[in-house]
Amino acid sequence: MLRAFFGRGFIVRGPINHTTKSLRFLSTEFKDTISKSDNSTKQNIPDFKSEMEHWEKMLKRYPVLPSETSSDISYYKKFDTLPESFETTNSKDQLVLKTISDSYCELWLPFRDAPSLLNQYVNQQGEIRVGKILEDLDRLAGAIAYKHTSDIDGQIKNLVIVTAAVDRIDIHEYLDSDCIYKASGHVVHVGYSSIDISLVLNKVLSTEEGSSEKPCLTARFTMVARNRDTGKAEQINPLMLSSEKERIAFKTSELIKREKSLLNKKGLEKTPPNFVENNDYNSSSMNKDFVWLDDTTMSSVHVCFPSERNIHHKVFGGFLMRVGHELAYANACMYSGANPISKSLDDFSFTKPVNVGSILRLTSQVIYSSDLDSTEQSHDDKHFQVSVKVDVLDPTKQTIETTNTFYFTFESNSPVRRVIPRTYDDMIKYIEGRRRSQIGSFISNAQQI
Repeated sequence: MLRAFFGRGFIVRGPINHTTKSLRFLSTEFKDTISKSDNSTKQNIPDFKSEMEHWEKMLKRYPVLPSETSSDISYYKKFDTLPESFETTNSKDQLVLKTISDSYCELWLPFRDAPSLLNQYVNQQGEIRVGKILEDLDRLAGAIAYKHTSDIDGQIKNLVIVTAAVDRIDIHEYLDSDCIYKASGHVVHVGYSSIDISLVLNKVLSTEEGSSEKPCLTARFTMVARNRDTGKAEQINPLMLSSEKERIAFKTSELIKREKSLLNKKGLEKTPPNFVENNDYNSSSMNKDFVWLDDTTMSSVHVCFPSERNIHHKVFGGFLMRVGHELAYANACMYSGANPISKSLDDFSFTKPVNVGSILRLTSQVIYSSDLDSTEQSHDDKHFQVSVKVDVLDPTKQTIETTNTFYFTFESNSPVRRVIPRTYDDMIKYIEGRRRSQIGSFISNAQQI
């Protein structure tokens, strides 16, 4: 059950009570070593193959024990056997007032000391696959949300948590394969049924490098709770703010929600491009060094197998993010003629669930790049945006339904040609990319308040 929800390689921590048939979490206190005298714990280590002897040497440095799986190593302390689905409570107990620290969870990715784990995250150039990190962040956000919505005994209530939207993901530092990373997060804002979660991926530094951790990635997820039986919005536990820092984070979330609401009201489906946007599009056509937007199209098709399902037997949202990023990265490589760096994932929503067995068609295009003479502070001539539209194909009904569109920003190591729309539809995509780039920059700046 633990791997069925959290996926592989997860360490989940946080102050919460637990029972035999409920989701369990480790305490928030992190110890630097494991005592050699803890014989009772060592008896729980499985009989590893020869290559697993390497992990024994690592136990002195991590507060967790390795457990053999079919293809990799998952890091967690001893848990009792859990069922393949959540045991939930149907009790009508009162809501529990939770603090921000109550929802804290963390995930360790010790790439430097775990070659088998690294093999799953590294690409052909020896770099960390950002798509795999996005997949893990979605799992971590789900763990945090379920933790906040649990009852006073630590049991999961009769509800379903789904990823509604990703507000913004910023990659601040290059992700090195010869490092140790820790992803952590907690709830920062709750509504009636919505949960805003702030995540950060830190590089764990050695004592010689000075400070203990260095932020490399920040993210904001919005999760929503639904009643398992009715599918309607379910009220969740309220959030108690105990410090000025927590109150600022709460207000920042409200500010971001207002700005996103204003952007949606000005969406191109409701309001046409304004004069400035039209003028920018028309003047951009004068640039000689350009590529037509529709010439940057790249697509792929995936069949959604049961291995990609979540605990609710729908396709895992993190899987969609991973395959979306991988297609966007391939397109970005072709467009820039090099290996670009992933910089951000802009605001998007999961509008419809994807069933196991669905056929996915992903369509990617480079939809926006800044002008060589641009004065925008958030971009320069090395940045460009790639969209990935995810369609669900139904072979029985012969229908096509769009579930969501991702917007990734990349940075090339040299100036790139400007992308130019050739048709009105392409112009709409171009302006939409520019607008999302602007709101993404606003969210990034707001999180630094």
